[in-house]
Amino acid sequence: MSLRSSARTIFGPLYVFALRTVLRTLPVSTALAVLVFARSMRIPGTGVVALSYSAVSKKWKSRNPSECVFPIKDTERAFGAAVELLLHMRISPQETKSLLVSSREPSAKVSVVLAKMLFEIADFDHARNLLLRWNSPTDLVYLKGLLELIKGNEEQAASHLTLAAAQCPTLMRPHQNLAARSGSNYTPTELDVASDSAGRLYDAYNYIGQRVTHVGAGYLGTKLFAGASRAQKQLRAQMPTLSKPSRDILSSLGIPLEDLCILPPEWVTQIGHLGMLDVLFRMRDLGWWKGSALLLAPRGSVANSAMLSLFEGRCRILADARDDVFEEFVSLQRYCGMSFNAFELPSGELVPWQEAGAAAMRQWEAEKRGDPLVRMFDAGPAADDEVIEAKNRAMEEWGIGPRDWYVCLHMRDSSHYGEIEGTGQTHRNAQVSSYLPLIEDVTRRGGFVIKLGGPQSPKLPKMDRLVDYARSRHKSSAMDLCLIRGARYFIGTTSGLTNVAISFGIPCALVNCITVDAQLWGSRVRFAPKRIIDADGRMLSQREITSSPWRWRLFSAEVLAHHNAVAQENSSDEILETAKEVERIADPAGAGVAGDAEAARLLSDWQASLELPHFYGNARPSLHYLRKYRAQFLDQRNVSKVDAHAAKATADY
Repeated sequence: MSLRSSARTIFGPLYVFALRTVLRTLPVSTALAVLVFARSMRIPGTGVVALSYSAVSKKWKSRNPSECVFPIKDTERAFGAAVELLLHMRISPQETKSLLVSSREPSAKVSVVLAKMLFEIADFDHARNLLLRWNSPTDLVYLKGLLELIKGNEEQAASHLTLAAAQCPTLMRPHQNLAARSGSNYTPTELDVASDSAGRLYDAYNYIGQRVTHVGAGYLGTKLFAGASRAQKQLRAQMPTLSKPSRDILSSLGIPLEDLCILPPEWVTQIGHLGMLDVLFRMRDLGWWKGSALLLAPRGSVANSAMLSLFEGRCRILADARDDVFEEFVSLQRYCGMSFNAFELPSGELVPWQEAGAAAMRQWEAEKRGDPLVRMFDAGPAADDEVIEAKNRAMEEWGIGPRDWYVCLHMRDSSHYGEIEGTGQTHRNAQVSSYLPLIEDVTRRGGFVIKLGGPQSPKLPKMDRLVDYARSRHKSSAMDLCLIRGARYFIGTTSGLTNVAISFGIPCALVNCITVDAQLWGSRVRFAPKRIIDADGRMLSQREITSSPWRWRLFSAEVLAHHNAVAQENSSDEILETAKEVERIADPAGAGVAGDAEAARLLSDWQASLELPHFYGNARPSLHYLRKYRAQFLDQRNVSKVDAHAAKATADY
């Protein structure tokens, strides 16, 4: 971690806390005026502060509906700053539109900011119409291109995107997914330039396909990713000539260019994505795709080096190459890169990648093919003398003997990404307190609980047989895997470490689950979703949360809030009982899980309520959860209660 990022991690939250505390001592209108002034003067951090202050301003607005939140609009700078803050605060499109109506005609620059806010609430038509009369600056032209793709006007979009890239060459950076975490500076390669308008479309379709999901309109994603697939097929019809260093690398690896399948960096930047990589190669073993895979793993970007090493026998890994050569291979993904976003099934149908992965897991288990990464791990990192010694030292320090058993526990929290509560992915987080009965149950029966996670994760209370490994000196990429591999079972949620446990075939109790994606879960998984409560206080049914439009509204805390819904954490009994079901699956005595007619009916009703049969792979919900929420979760009468606006949006696009 750099000094700058370390300082941001340490002082950023303090700055936000201090300024938010000061603002709360002021009348709301005064505080917002201060924010507008600070934003117009480009004082760093005002966007984050505005976001953290949004709950206060929204509450004030609800009590004073006729008042304008930002009364300062005498100058274009102040007006632009007010719109930018509304973008960060996501107060409402109506508030922003009232500013537009009551102010002078906005400039091109202000129109871009306003259009970006409208995009964040999935109001694509209004955003597009706002930009029609403008032809500059560059970010406006680029945004117009993206909005034209959503509208289905590919030819117009290509014109805008090509013009924007000519004005700002950085926009020629190859793109599949934001998880690649590319830097802000970029010098285009010869391949970037040669890919021309088809290359611009490939990048933009991938980008906008992901971004519509971020704002709750993921039902548009497959159509947009299909556009990226078309652009790639067009490019692949005439493969480019590579530089001699790149040709030499392929020759040394024994990969013919026509057989090359590039896996770009987003496959390695997060631990969960490495778990997805395992499923990708299972798909190849099933005959769903073919080719010689070259995995691009840039130095400093690999989430877990020990996990990455497990794929050395399944693909070639490019990590140490000259920067210019590495970038050439990144650019080559437009021609022969495996998509991180969508997958073409053997039938020819293009589906979201995770849906294909979930279907593959079903077929894989039906054919009883086992867990390939387990063999590779046991023969690799687990057999390394240094890793064995490090694990033995840790176990001795924690008092865990060779005959003792333990479970691994991972709870998602805000520390890893420095999230502010109520924003981003914080709706996926959970409090420690509801897990305590489970921890007490495991330790009372003689087991240990080892908490995984980041070094800044919340501290756990002092309890016998409870190990806070996440904050310990023993933490390492290899130890993360060793602990999961040796656990009796894994207690997690919809997060990356769960994918590792699935790859290792470890029984999993997954709680506080919430996702827009199909899951790559096996038959040894039992899960309990978070309850989604709408504005009327009604719990959404299983059918609703796994189909449009509500499925896509689960992406972030802001999108949920925009649709007046909240995610409620699992209660302690739901967590405990889900884990007990998995304990019986993992029981070395082979007790298993007893079934009965009622359980069979519940599971049958649950399966029938899924629009996509393999949405959870081969996993099943906790029977305790199904019994507790039988009427609400499986009530088919809820299916017809669909938001009219979302239904219209789905039809329009």
